[in-house]
Amino acid sequence: MAAMGVVFLPGMMTGQILSGTEPMIAVKYQIAIMCVITGSVAMTSFMILQQGYRCYFSEFEQLVLPEKKR
Repeated sequence: MAAMGVVFLPGMMTGQILSGTEPMIAVKYQIAIMCVITGSVAMTSFMILQQGYRCYFSEFEQLVLPEKKR
C-alpha cells in the first residue's frame, strides 16, 4: 500500500493532467482510487482472518493444530 501511493497514483494523475483534465478532477480521481484500494485491502484482510479463525479454532475457542502426515 505504501509503495502504491508513491508509484502508481502520481502516474495516473500525471497522465490525466497531460491529457488535458483539470488538476482538481485528477486529484479527486486519485483520492477515489486510493479509497477503493484501501477498502478492498481491508475487506480482503477481514475475510482472510475470518476464514482462518474458523479453520484454526474450535467452537470452544481452543486452538486446533493440523495433524502431521507421516
